[in-house]
Amino acid sequence: MSRIVSVWLPMWPVERIERRKPNSVPETGPFALVEKGAHGLRITAVNQIAARAGVAVGAALPDVRAALPTITVRPAEPARDAGELRRLAAWLGRYGPATNIDGPDGTWVDVTGVAHLFGGEARLCADLAIRLARLGITARIGLADTLGAAHALARFGIGSAGQAWAIAPPGEAKAALRDLPVSSLRLTHEAVHLLLRLGLKRVGQLYGMPRAAFAARFRETLRKGSRAAADEAAAELLLRLDQALGLAREPRASLLRPPEALSRLAFPELLLTAEGVGQALERLAEDLMAKLAEQDLGARRFRLALYRADGTVAEAVVGTSRPGRNPVHVRRLMSERIASLDAGFGIDVITLEASDLEPLDATQATLEAAGTAGDDDVAALVDRLVSRLGSTRIRMWHTAASHIPERAESWRPAMDAHLEMSRKRILSPGPVDMPGKASPHANAGPVPRRPPILLSPPEPIAVIAEIPEGAPQHFVWRRVARRIVRSEGPDRVEPEWWRHIGAAGPPPGPRDYYRLEDVTGARYWVFREGLYAAEEAGTGDVDNDDRAAGEATVMPRWFVHGLFG
Repeated sequence: MSRIVSVWLPMWPVERIERRKPNSVPETGPFALVEKGAHGLRITAVNQIAARAGVAVGAALPDVRAALPTITVRPAEPARDAGELRRLAAWLGRYGPATNIDGPDGTWVDVTGVAHLFGGEARLCADLAIRLARLGITARIGLADTLGAAHALARFGIGSAGQAWAIAPPGEAKAALRDLPVSSLRLTHEAVHLLLRLGLKRVGQLYGMPRAAFAARFRETLRKGSRAAADEAAAELLLRLDQALGLAREPRASLLRPPEALSRLAFPELLLTAEGVGQALERLAEDLMAKLAEQDLGARRFRLALYRADGTVAEAVVGTSRPGRNPVHVRRLMSERIASLDAGFGIDVITLEASDLEPLDATQATLEAAGTAGDDDVAALVDRLVSRLGSTRIRMWHTAASHIPERAESWRPAMDAHLEMSRKRILSPGPVDMPGKASPHANAGPVPRRPPILLSPPEPIAVIAEIPEGAPQHFVWRRVARRIVRSEGPDRVEPEWWRHIGAAGPPPGPRDYYRLEDVTGARYWVFREGLYAAEEAGTGDVDNDDRAAGEATVMPRWFVHGLFG
């Protein structure tokens, strides 16, 4: 069962300004923030003194000035309020893995399964309230099984003994909401007004009413109003009620992607040095990797979060090219980033998170110790280069779904989560052996179908062949004539016709690839693009006039595409 904490910040815009610019809010006089609306300046937030004097949010500024001439005002900054609220929501990650904002004056955090780390839910709420108070933030806290119930408790619940928090025990959301006003269900002003006109003031009064009756009662109350508006208000009421009671799911998007594995370390005294953070990282890495080892999993992404005493968060994120759980390797990657992190006024909580988990293949360490570098060594080198130089500066070949050679691989960032560290390379280096005459390289190894070196783009050559459809006997490349002694082919590759639908000009023709060896032992991979007229017509027997006409219209082109080592 989920447990959600909702934090309501009733004075957030005013307190946010005071935190950023001390002494900007008067301590002894009324103060308000104003924003321009369709009918002039309106009040958007007030301090405690103005609230006690009866200044209401939404009131017109001229009316307020007429009743309270001493009020001080300044323009509201909703964009900055929202940005700072998001940063505060990220700081709440110290209490749970998933957090986000809840409207313009609230946040929420999922504390499922973590309350025991604070000594229980009541102590967790107390710790949160105390820390926010130290930051100069007024807060009301609600804790329940659902976000809707926690939201209602934070804004309308009454804590025992004057506490700033209210808790609904697991499974008791219905009882906890019974005496709260219907406005606690996050309804629109119109829906609340309709309920009040029907005499429904408390949430508990909605429990026993037939659901089908709400729409009919709303239609009767609206009278001249539209039927669609009544049905919409009834549907909204039922949805919000079901969400609060846990009868309907409510999607909750976290500000950050929740980690799949996490280790947490809290400190009774604030950390202020990089050495202390490094020692904490060592403990966290060992603990986190032990958790992954229990499940035979490895991770590709690690995030170190430093929760500072001033309500902010510093973080370092590293990735690996293949899943792993080596604590030493993770510490090395993180050490590149720790030195640049600012401890601020001190760090009291550090978490190390792992995500992108995958099953970790077993490795045989004794063979890798024989003297050659294994895949893990290459992956570790790539990870450290990316950590120092950036993910966009280190790239590797990645196989692609295409039978056209130049499209079969592409450069991709080395830290791509789907990169396979050269395991599916199409090209395989090695000498090529030609049929016919014995080759001096006949025992050199297996015959590769494609060369390890491709020319980009393929380079044109002038070809002389015994027959037009046959393998070249001579060709000129880079102004040097080459006489062929061995050949193999052709291997036909058809064009990807779908790429040229609607394109200007004729589509490319099929390619016939040949593997050639000249008198010096050099080996080439050449292809002919297009077909001769006779071949295209399906016959190889045409007279000279027909051949001349065909060559004039569909003359193929020859290219060198690759070199064998």
